[in-house]
Amino acid sequence: MAATLLGSSTGTTFGCTAETGILIHSFSINTSTDKTEVKDENGNVKLIAFTNPKAAISVSGTVAGTTGVMAATVGTSLTLANTEAVGGVSTGLVIVESVSVTKKPDGFKEVSISAMRYPGITA
Repeated sequence: MAATLLGSSTGTTFGCTAETGILIHSFSINTSTDKTEVKDENGNVKLIAFTNPKAAISVSGTVAGTTGVMAATVGTSLTLANTEAVGGVSTGLVIVESVSVTKKPDGFKEVSISAMRYPGITA
């Protein structure tokens, strides 16, 4: 069932785009860069360079198939439906860095995946 939104707040987003192979519990993107500082003889920063932007992506949820997110393999690329520009990183190859599967005797099989989007790398 779709959510019923009450109130007048505009520009808000509820939920996320469905991904193949998983019922999403959470999806996050954290953008960062490398920073190089140049200091003078007194140790004061006089110049800063920000390079190598990238976006760390985490997705977790209940397993709902064997394709899409559930087919993720460490060290390979992954195509995600939840893509958006965050902190200036909106394109590039998403490379899987870790996959974790959890099973419980009283619950559903769950998966957590961590990946990194590199805008300077294309397929």
